[in-house]
Amino acid sequence: MDSKWSVRQSQQVVKDRWIDLRAETCETPQGQEIDPYYVLSYPDWVNIVAITEDQHLVLTRQYRHAAGRTFLELPGGAVEDLDKDLEVAARRELLEETGYTAPHFNLVASRFPNPALQTNRLHTFLAQGAVRTTSPNLDAGEEGLTVELKSLVGYLEWIVTGLLEQALHVSSLHTALMTAGYLTIVPNGRSR
Repeated sequence: MDSKWSVRQSQQVVKDRWIDLRAETCETPQGQEIDPYYVLSYPDWVNIVAITEDQHLVLTRQYRHAAGRTFLELPGGAVEDLDKDLEVAARRELLEETGYTAPHFNLVASRFPNPALQTNRLHTFLAQGAVRTTSPNLDAGEEGLTVELKSLVGYLEWIVTGLLEQALHVSSLHTALMTAGYLTIVPNGRSR
């Protein structure tokens, strides 16, 4: 059974460098009209799980205005038109926000942040052997961003205690740590 909706009409509500919102008139395969259905088009995003040689994660802490407070996060941001590919975007974001780089960047996941409303994907890179090579070069609005190194020991506690709260970042971190062999699932259902 085909479950794809037909778009009967699409109207741009607002479009600038930060948001692209359109209202669509859709019809389901069963003939039901959904009007309006709002769609947010964003560029794809990258985030980076950067691990130093001494087993520390390179994280950022920055203010997020929609939530009205500061969050501990993975470095990352939007893929820009000038980025020739996703790895270039990931390397650029890690260097700009933290001053760190790594010899190898491995794409470990590409996921939809919110496929009900958004068109973009989040691409997660694992960067092992991260080293600081320069000072951060922050974009406008990132002036208060700070870099923090956190030991991988106790990482699961960060999630339980709320130290790391962004759902996409928790998912990215879990995936990257499993890919790197830091986190495994054992038969009794417990992780280690």
